[in-house]
Amino acid sequence: MKKHFTIITVTVLSYFISTGCACNRTSTSNLMVDNQQIVTPLHPETLRPDCDTLVITCIDYRFAVANQNFINETLHLKDTYDHISIPGSIFNLVNPETRDLVFSKFALTVKFHLVNRVVIISHKDCGAYGGSSTFGSELAEKEILCDDLKNAKALFLEKYPALDVDLYLESLSQEGDEIKVHFEKIH
Repeated sequence: MKKHFTIITVTVLSYFISTGCACNRTSTSNLMVDNQQIVTPLHPETLRPDCDTLVITCIDYRFAVANQNFINETLHLKDTYDHISIPGSIFNLVNPETRDLVFSKFALTVKFHLVNRVVIISHKDCGAYGGSSTFGSELAEKEILCDDLKNAKALFLEKYPALDVDLYLESLSQEGDEIKVHFEKIH
């Protein structure tokens, strides 16, 4: 009885799947009618075989626009860098359990794009660390994040001694009616 039920079920499902697919057949030209093609110009600098710099940031949306402005305008890297955005920025890099996986992604850009500089941007109130409250105080948070940034730099230099590595710590601050992002270079 169970075998008979399975055969009937498979037969009925096959019928509906094939009928559904047949009913939904639309020509390629009809599918393209509503699609729009978007074209953006390519900056001449991006035609180079290398990009010089790898920028590593956290995925936190609160910092995304400020990060792009800082990278493009303040660091003058517009159209000349690879950008890897990962949760926690450096959290997974300094963690021995996830370090190899993270470094494998960095190795590709260093090798293929002839990267000679790495810019690492970490931020306060990072969810990967559990947020600011995890640290107990602002001073402890800054100290731990700065130590992790310096450890990340040491790890990069251990694998790629010729790299220049720049470190930045960013934070949010209320200034009047605006919330601003501050970048601090870490030495």
